[in-house]
Parts: sequence; C-alpha cells; structure tokens
Amino acid sequence: MYMVVAAILVVGGLLFAYYASYTLDRTTATDRARSDKNAEKSVDREQPAFVSTIIPRDYEQDMPESIVVLLDRPLTASEQATLTANRGDASHVWEFMRGLGARIVEYPTVFQKSLEDGRRMPESMTQTFNLNLNSDRAAGLTINGMTAVKDKCSAPTAQTVVAIPPAGSEPRQGLMWDLTGGTAAKPHGPYVLDEGQDQGKLYFRYTAIDLGNGQSNMALRIQPEVSTQTCKWHVNASYTDTTGPHTQRIPAGTSTLTTEAVPQKPVQYFARIPGTGWGCIGRMSQKGCSAAATKALEQTSP
Repeated sequence: MYMVVAAILVVGGLLFAYYASYTLDRTTATDRARSDKNAEKSVDREQPAFVSTIIPRDYEQDMPESIVVLLDRPLTASEQATLTANRGDASHVWEFMRGLGARIVEYPTVFQKSLEDGRRMPESMTQTFNLNLNSDRAAGLTINGMTAVKDKCSAPTAQTVVAIPPAGSEPRQGLMWDLTGGTAAKPHGPYVLDEGQDQGKLYFRYTAIDLGNGQSNMALRIQPEVSTQTCKWHVNASYTDTTGPHTQRIPAGTSTLTTEAVPQKPVQYFARIPGTGWGCIGRMSQKGCSAAATKALEQTSP
C-alpha cells in the first residue's frame, strides 16, 4: 500500500511540474520572442553598417588609350632612348615605365554638358578606382549622400612626365568628384559621369543606394579630379536605418585616398604627338625627339 501511494505521489509531482513548465512557457513566450528579436537586432547593429572596398583600376586588363605617366626622378640617357624608341602605344610605354617605379594618371572624361550647379571644371587629371559597397546586415539601410573631405593637398613630387595625349573623349560611367585646388578649396560632387541626359547632375540629388536586407552590393567607378596639387582625401557617407541617420567614413579608420596631380614644370616632359613623333622639353638629350614635335610641345606643355 505504501509503495502505491508513493508511486502516485511521484507521478503526480511529475505531471504538476510538466504542466507548470508548459503554462510558464505559454505565459512568457511573447516576452521571450520579443527579447530574442531585440537581441538579434542588437547583434546585427554591432557590425559595420556596410563594408567599402577600394579597388584600383587594373591597367593590365583595362588600359586607357591615353595616359600620363609620372616618375619621381629624371630618366637617364639610356632610359630616354628606350622610351623615345617606343611608337607611343600606352600599354608599351607603361610596361617600360612601370619597371622604373612610375605611376599612371588619366585624362578625365570630358563633360558634354555643364555641371548641374553651374560650375565649370578647370583643366584637371584623375586616377580612377572602383568602389564596392556591401552590407551583411539583416536590416536594410539607405545611403543618401556622400561628401568628399580633403585631408591634405600638396605640390606634386614627379620630376618626369610622359604623356600619351587623347585623340578624343573617352566615355566612362560612374561618379566624379571635383577636388581641384588646395586643401582649403571645397570639394564638389559627386556628379554623374554617364553619357546622356543625366551627365553632370548631382548624383545623390536624385538617387540613393540601398544595402542590407539581402540587397546586392553596389559597384561604382569613381573619377576624382585634381589640378595643380596632389590631394589625400576621404568620403563621409550619410545613411539612414531603423535607428535614424548616421555617417560612416570611406575608407574606414584613418586611411585616405590619394589622387596625384601632374606638375606644371617638371624636370623632364615627354609627349607622343600623333602623326609627328616624340616631343621633349627639359633637361635631357633631344635624341629621339624630332625638332617639329618639340616645337609643337612647347606650345602645349603644362
């Protein structure tokens, strides 16, 4: 009899514990779901709103027809002879100059229309790059503005300039920032580069970039333009999410972007003049540079 009573008590206790736990789960389910969702949102917001990746233009795969190559020292006599023996093909010139530690600067896209804010671009050069934006956030966000900020501008350091001038305008898609002038000069843009009715318009006046919530990444070709000074700069991107407006720096941390200017009076200046040959100005041998080309270059040099 004692064993039967004990068994009934045990079974009763187990049933009571089960139903008590079941009732508690039912009662607190909504609160726990709300708490879990808030925790997920909190974890989601702990990571950067988006990741920005800067990818320099790949000149091995995507060489413009016209370029300017900069070097921080004069060319020797033998190097000058090697250069002026070249027929002026941009890829061949770069193949030679790259081995000497040179950099490429590009001729910018020529705007067929005036810029939307009424400004006119001064003579400038650019170093284009690709900007990829991606977000792993579950919640969506919208980038509704980008502002370029100059960190420091200074005189260009190149001593040798080798120019392969453009025969015409090279169309390009993407965004353009006007960084001409010194550190104190305010940057302008970004403007739409694409040919057509939108060219020259302020990009974020009409467009926004949606990221997160499964949205695909955004890839942009960026054309920053400088004139007489090389500039280090960054971008402040304004975005909104469910918590309100925010700003994120591109590139992250204290890194900067650099856009190099062409010196106005380099030690050596070479240019391949179409139909004429190489023209040379500065402290160098005139061997390989025709007199006619050099005379023409003196009228058009920086």
